[in-house]
Order: sequence, then C-alpha cells, then structure tokens
Amino acid sequence: MAIKYTIQKYGVSFPTKVAASAGSPHIYNITLTNDTPNGKIVGRGAWQELDRYAEAAAPTFELEVKGQATNGNWYVEVNSVDANADVLFIHMPVIIAENFTRKFADEKNFYLPAGTVAKAYTLIRGDILEYSEECFSATPTVGAKITACDATTGKLTI
Repeated sequence: MAIKYTIQKYGVSFPTKVAASAGSPHIYNITLTNDTPNGKIVGRGAWQELDRYAEAAAPTFELEVKGQATNGNWYVEVNSVDANADVLFIHMPVIIAENFTRKFADEKNFYLPAGTVAKAYTLIRGDILEYSEECFSATPTVGAKITACDATTGKLTI
C-alpha cells in the first residue's frame, strides 16, 4: 500500500460476503497496470509466474445496488458474471503505521500503486461487496445496475 501526501481521496470497499474469501472459487494475485483503488473490477490476464497473473480488462458482469449499510457505504450484489472468464474484485487490507496521525490513517487516503501485486477475489453470483459513495460514477440508488468499471479510476459506472 502507498499514500500520497497531497491527500487525494479514494473510495473504500470491502468484500463483505464473497465466496472466494472462504476458499471457493479462487483468490488470484494480479499485477496492477495503473494506480488502483481497492474495489476495482478487473479480469485475469496472462500468466506471469506461479500464482501471479497480469491485470486484464474486466469481463462482462452485472452488479446491483441493494441497500445502504449503517456506516453509509452501499451493499452491492453480484447478479451475473461472464461464464468464460474470471471477474475479479481487487482488495488489499490497509496496514496503518503507529506513527500516522488520524488524518493520514484514513482508509480513503490509500491506493495500490501501478506494479503492485494485489489480491483479487473471483466473483460469483450472490457475492456481496461494500462500496463507499466515492466508488461510484454517480450517486447510488437502490436497484441501480452496474455493468462497467472505469479502467483508470476504478469507479463503478451507474
């Protein structure tokens, strides 16, 4: 993880209820092409070495905004994914150093720099993800469908 001292803010996401976190189907290591926020949806690219693949464009998927959590974030459910490709959710936990002030320790300050090898959860129908409002291209509403993720910013397109 890295931090920019100009304090550029990013969205916050979490794999709330994802089958891959319990061992099914897979968690891959993906080498990121660009600076990336947690929560970006990508595909599994070319093999690089054992347990590591290149980042690829996100295959076809559909997510649906289901409701708002008590912390203000939004629950998003996976409705469908491309049956012939891996749709992956990038997520690495933030490790906070003891000498950071509260301002610097804010999870919204962190991103994954280009070249980072990041953990990527394979998504399946029924998985639940949690995203802060900053992760969306527009204000989310219950029932909104999401079928794209910006390749540069990682924002979900509503």
